[in-house]
Amino acid sequence: MAEVQQLSVQEAVDTMVKNVERKNIRKMQGLMFQCSAGCCEDNQASMQQVHQCIERCHVPLAQAQALVTSELEKFQDRLARSPSRVPLPEDP
Repeated sequence: MAEVQQLSVQEAVDTMVKNVERKNIRKMQGLMFQCSAGCCEDNQASMQQVHQCIERCHVPLAQAQALVTSELEKFQDRLARSPSRVPLPEDP
């Protein structure tokens, strides 16, 4: 029974992660690449300025990915500590 519940939770988490990736992360990736391309189009900028511009473009995506990872880790920790995973003492 617990294995079925674990599988159900895992499938729900997988579905949620895929949805976040498709609906949010991909859009942010597109914006990051567009921003980075704009940095490269500045012919007056030095190589260092272009690099810094590209780094700034990457920040929102990196923050979003870190947030998703952090929340998933917290969720996994809560699951690991849930009472249903604690073995019950045997009846005498």
